[in-house]
Amino acid sequence: MLLSLHIKDFAIIDELELALGAGLNVMTGETGAGKTIIVEALKLVMGGRASLDIIRAGSERASATAIFDSRNFTKEVKEILDSAGIECGEECIVHRAIGAQGKGRISINGVPVTAAILKTVAEHLVDISSQHEHQLLLDESMHPHILDSFGALVTLSDVFRDVHRRYSLAARELSELEANERAAKERLDFLKFQLNEINAANLKPNEDAEIEAERSRVKHAVLLQEKTFGAESILAGDEGVAAALNRASQLLEHCAQYEPKVRQWREGLDRARIEAGDVARELALYAEGLDSDPARLEELEERLHRVRALARKHGGSIESCLKRRDELAAEVDKVANYDDLLDGKKAEVAALLSERRAVAEKQSAARKKAAKTMGEGVANELSELGMKKTQFAIVVEMRPEEEWDESGPDRVEFLISPNPGEPMRELSRIASGGELSRVMLAIKGALAAGDGIAGTSIFDEVDSGIGGAVAAAVGKKLKRLSAARQVVCITHLPQVAAFADRHLRISKRTKSGRTVTEIDELPSDARVAEIARMLGGEKVTAAAMEHAEEMLAGAGKGT
Repeated sequence: MLLSLHIKDFAIIDELELALGAGLNVMTGETGAGKTIIVEALKLVMGGRASLDIIRAGSERASATAIFDSRNFTKEVKEILDSAGIECGEECIVHRAIGAQGKGRISINGVPVTAAILKTVAEHLVDISSQHEHQLLLDESMHPHILDSFGALVTLSDVFRDVHRRYSLAARELSELEANERAAKERLDFLKFQLNEINAANLKPNEDAEIEAERSRVKHAVLLQEKTFGAESILAGDEGVAAALNRASQLLEHCAQYEPKVRQWREGLDRARIEAGDVARELALYAEGLDSDPARLEELEERLHRVRALARKHGGSIESCLKRRDELAAEVDKVANYDDLLDGKKAEVAALLSERRAVAEKQSAARKKAAKTMGEGVANELSELGMKKTQFAIVVEMRPEEEWDESGPDRVEFLISPNPGEPMRELSRIASGGELSRVMLAIKGALAAGDGIAGTSIFDEVDSGIGGAVAAAVGKKLKRLSAARQVVCITHLPQVAAFADRHLRISKRTKSGRTVTEIDELPSDARVAEIARMLGGEKVTAAAMEHAEEMLAGAGKGT
């Protein structure tokens, strides 16, 4: 349910707060007061197309904020919000702002969202009906969903949607396998060649770095041997560092008995002598192990060239080359077993096709049954709305199998013949605004017990082209509809306004030299005066006041 709508700097509205309640909310006012602008603001915040023309002259941006009671949100809405990372407590706040430079901001409970997410959420929250905009009920792609909601077939439709998705994915995979079969088998020899080339090299991780290090040792073996033997001689020879450190330690040994801290220095010299000896031994072993064999150097050069060539060919490193080896092995295995893979996918597609057909038959039969009941219900609703001779039918025809989609196997179409002798035609082709409004109202009346359409229904000039007893019937129908969902109706007919649970009057006045729109909730006595104005014009007579009181009293009894 829509709790409130805050509008700022929108067309002639500087700032306005619209508070709504459960049941039937009616908005009335003079032509040009801004009633339609309020609906346009609601369309904007519900994901409608934005135009810079809506920004109030002299303002930097226009904004609209809608607050919904989220305690009774459907499972679908909660899943959409949850997937977008939006937490929802008792209220859901939808905000949209349009800047003069064309930049906009959209958020739900403070979380920025895309226009696509907003529109998806909005479809489940608000349904706006007007003479010039076909939303939800007149969108033919929505007809299957509306029928499913009426017939309690949503779960069955979910089953079909699931199997259809699985079938479509498997069929697409099969098509790709069949299209690639010949090319894949022709590539088998090439794949094997590449795989064998990498396997034959017997690569090891980081092998190039290890080869480079050994190559450097072999290439400079003579130099390394000469220098390391020389360093070993300096450290360990008879006149080397180790001998010098030993003599110095012996000299300090005699001093230690007279000066305690000399012992620390002697111990340090001993440690240095031991370390020098260890280094000298390691140098000797290293020098003895050096080999300047030209054959080994050539072998290393060839190996390094081969490793680097393979690395360049397959990603630039040994690691990428080894990864490519694994990929090639998997692809070779796949192609080698292509026939088995193809047969398995064909069997999967056949099984899913059979499953989809079984669900489709069940779904289509259930829809045809529900279509008959719903068609009769809408026709009855239309009869009560002054369209007694109107024929209404819902056609359910199973489409060719290749045309099935997630909505099901059927083409579901709402057909109507407003006048006797006229052929049945698509609902979206109705010419009369008055007829169109009443058909939409009749469909919603038939769906009142379901949950397939939005929780808030907005009717903008739903009573266009009607009057008298038909207008009263429309008012009564709106009142009954509001028992199941919140209804907001903009009307110029007193017969409709009389049924309101909450009556809001839209007016305009001049403020600081500019026109502004205001809205007031009318108490009982003010309602009488407003309905009297709607009956007789600006000059309210005693007779009009009396008629208004009678109309309000009659509306109360009529519900």
